[in-house]
Amino acid sequence: MKAPTNQPKADDPWKEPEEPYRVYSSEEMQALLQTSAGKSRLTLPWGVVVGQMLATIVGALISCVFWDDGRIGVYTYSAFLGGLIGVLPATLFLLRLEIARGAQRLTSGGFLSALVSGEVIKITATIAMFIWLAFNYAELKWIPLLLTYIVTLKCYLLGLFRR
Repeated sequence: MKAPTNQPKADDPWKEPEEPYRVYSSEEMQALLQTSAGKSRLTLPWGVVVGQMLATIVGALISCVFWDDGRIGVYTYSAFLGGLIGVLPATLFLLRLEIARGAQRLTSGGFLSALVSGEVIKITATIAMFIWLAFNYAELKWIPLLLTYIVTLKCYLLGLFRR
C-alpha cells in the first residue's frame, strides 16, 4: 500500500496554474502611474470631503425651505451642525494621513499606524461633537441633524461607486 502524498498530480484539475511574474522597467512604471493618476483624480479623498460639504449645505437649505419656512432657524442650524459632525472628523482623518504621507520614510507599518490612529481620532471627534451638542444646545432638532449627518456618511459610498 502506497502512502498518500500532499503533492498535487500533474493532471490535477484543482491545481492553479502558475503565472510568471513580470518585472516592469522604470519607464513602464512611470507610464502606469501617470494613467492611474488621471483616473483617480475624481475619487480623491478630498473630493469626498468636498461632497460632504456640499451635502451639508444642501441639507441646511432643504431644512430652511421645508421646516423653517424660508428663514434661517433652529432646523437649519441643526441640519448644518449635523453635516459638520460628518465633515470635520473626516477632515481630521485625512490630515492625519497627509502628515503620515509627508514623513521621510513611510513603511507599510507606519501607514497602517497612521490609518488606525486617524480612525481613532475620527471616531473620538464624532462622539465628542455629538455629546457637546447634546449638552450645550438643548433646543437643537435631532431629526434634521441626524438626517444630514447620515447623508454626509453616504458620500463615502458615492466615492466608491464613482471609482
